[in-house]
Amino acid sequence: MDRLLAFINGLVDEKQKDKTSELFTGFEQEVTQEYEANWLVRRIAQLENGDSVSVLAEVNGRIVANGEITRGHYIETRHHGELGLTVMSVYRGMGIGGEVVRTLLREAKRIGLKSVDVEFLSTNQAATRTYQKAGFKEVGRIPGKVYRKGKLFDSVIMARRI
Repeated sequence: MDRLLAFINGLVDEKQKDKTSELFTGFEQEVTQEYEANWLVRRIAQLENGDSVSVLAEVNGRIVANGEITRGHYIETRHHGELGLTVMSVYRGMGIGGEVVRTLLREAKRIGLKSVDVEFLSTNQAATRTYQKAGFKEVGRIPGKVYRKGKLFDSVIMARRI
């Protein structure tokens, strides 16, 4: 729990200090151990129900990346998942994100998902390259989706079949 909390709060710190942070959404304020414990309970329930797959990446015992694919909530979308991925800035560009994505896609297929999408800031070229290498194609953009530090940023949506 402590390592997970350090990872999340490290992302909060990274986002607050970096004016050009390419972290998508969330991570606005540090989380408490109680908050993280409640989040973990919900995630474990999702995993046990087959509603998500999750991957953590560690380097020397430190959590440096987290990825998840969450199954659609409605009967008609249960075959589809939404992917989220976060890698600590100092570990980007090392292939960790790509490996997490490949593992997530393998696990998503195992639980019966047929397609997946991901959404991220349009300025995040590393994410674009990672998802393209994993077979994702751009399917849309949302202009001005994120408002941060007085500026609007577009989001990109990419998708692929599994």
